[in-house]
Amino acid sequence: MSYPEAYLAFVEHFNRGEYRACVEPLEEIWFAQRDDFHKGLIRLVVGLNQIKLGLDSGPRFLLATARELMQPYHPRYAGLDLIALDAWISSQQARLDQPDAGTSIEAYRIVLDPVIEEEKQ
Repeated sequence: MSYPEAYLAFVEHFNRGEYRACVEPLEEIWFAQRDDFHKGLIRLVVGLNQIKLGLDSGPRFLLATARELMQPYHPRYAGLDLIALDAWISSQQARLDQPDAGTSIEAYRIVLDPVIEEEKQ
């Protein structure tokens, strides 16, 4: 099994913290599939980009709805450990509640299932 190029592009951009660049490849997939999983990923990266821009209320809503949309796909889906990703999103939500949250985002690296990584090489 392998993933679409657009999905791999999303992972590469995400791992570099280029959240705005994640939107286009995710939308390409979402427009074809119209599923809640990819819709959740889109909301996640838009929320993260808004945090980098210094926004507050939008990211709160986007991160919360991203978690809700992806929850039915737990524990693993599309090569992702969604339990770990959900915990990371939760930690980012908690950071928004801190008075000095600023625009920083704690790094998170998406690691696809090993079988997929081998096929990519």
